[in-house]
Amino acid sequence: MPRRGTASGDRESPPSRARRANGRVTMKDVAAEARVSVQTVSNLIHGRYEQMSEDTRARVAEAMGRLEYHPDATAQSLRSARTRTLGFLVLDEHKAFLADPLTAQLLAGVGDVARGRRFGILVQGGSPDGDDVDFLTPFRERRIDGAFVLLSGDPAVRRGHVERLGELGAPFVLFDEVLEDGQVLSVRAADREGGRLLTQHLLERGHDRIAFLGARVPWAVIEQRYLGYRDALAAAGVRPTKRLERFEASGYATGGEEIARRLLALRPPPTAVICANDLLALEVIRALRDDGRRVPDDMAVAGFDDFVFSALVDPALTTVSVPAYEMGQTAAAMLLDRIDGREPLVRQAVFGIELRVRAST
Repeated sequence: MPRRGTASGDRESPPSRARRANGRVTMKDVAAEARVSVQTVSNLIHGRYEQMSEDTRARVAEAMGRLEYHPDATAQSLRSARTRTLGFLVLDEHKAFLADPLTAQLLAGVGDVARGRRFGILVQGGSPDGDDVDFLTPFRERRIDGAFVLLSGDPAVRRGHVERLGELGAPFVLFDEVLEDGQVLSVRAADREGGRLLTQHLLERGHDRIAFLGARVPWAVIEQRYLGYRDALAAAGVRPTKRLERFEASGYATGGEEIARRLLALRPPPTAVICANDLLALEVIRALRDDGRRVPDDMAVAGFDDFVFSALVDPALTTVSVPAYEMGQTAAAMLLDRIDGREPLVRQAVFGIELRVRAST
């Protein structure tokens, strides 16, 4: 038997008549079409999926699609004092900061959960060397209900931003920082442990002149990875060498080739290099090849993050896997719980990492 309203002889449904009469469909029309209460339709619109079955959720969504119903976001905002928008605030000196694979993965995880809960994402960038006027504008103008915050710059600058965010009173989740304040919501990976495991792996391969390469502008993840590197050297009784520790890379993936050439000019040069991210490691490998060196025979190279391409390059890159997408999902769940007045299951989530040993070491 044909579905109601699909054959020429069928009677038109009341909601369809209402839409043709005045061009506007209401939640009441959707409820009638889906054979549920108006409250159930409201629950779906506001992302309260736990209050309905999967079958009911699908039926209401189908009814909204058939009737071309679109919630009035402005009216909802006025009634609830919410914008249904979340901020993704990034302090990064690089103009193409959203092209960084780790940032993109965090944002993808956040966006996945936000989309399911019918929240939009507003991205706001700022410079670690500038003031916070533009960076915190979405909060000050009440254009967002809460935010995810990713900071670079001097640790004192980062702490200052966190303090100002707290003073503004809106909920936020901080990425990557190691915090003493247990009230601040945060999500990070066990980066220090990753740096330790990566360095220990190279030490076990017989390397004792291991260089560490990072960005010129401080990031919490690089600070933690470097501390892990130092931890492993200390545990092995290897004295660190300052000239092998280079924090000179600019942006998120530039400068690696030049740094590698300066390392090769040292006497003696390092036998292994740990790079703070995989993109930097690929630049080092290219510089070594241009100089006629073989990886890992003449110098071992390791990265960090385990981007998709890391297993596909030649030689495949030894690295540390960081679950950035899952970190973004967890951060979104934490923030939305706080916005809804519920206490998140955990305030400071720390994700485990995995060492991926491949051909480059």
